[in-house]
Amino acid sequence: MEGAVEAVKKLQQTYDVYVVSAAMEFPNSLIEKRNWLKKHFPFIDWRNIILCGSKHIINTDYMIDDHPKNLDPFKGETLLFEAFHNIKIKNHSRAKNWNDVLNYFDVNSD
Repeated sequence: MEGAVEAVKKLQQTYDVYVVSAAMEFPNSLIEKRNWLKKHFPFIDWRNIILCGSKHIINTDYMIDDHPKNLDPFKGETLLFEAFHNIKIKNHSRAKNWNDVLNYFDVNSD
């Protein structure tokens, strides 16, 4: 997604960034996901990649996701990344793009 790499690098300057994927339903995808992350986000340490069965176990301050089912039970602050399947959802802060994410976290200025 356009701007993702640059945005994650900026977020890492202020926050501990973790990539979380509920990937266990399709275990054959684990290696592909890891390889994709290694190729596109080589600066994310392997210890900051969590491949799990359910994101409900995640206990961080913030979660950005495009699926409300992952955000609804989350106890921290949520940011819903806008997609066709969540247009009508109103109970989370929203981001239309990675620039919106940077603005939300107030890290957009250099």
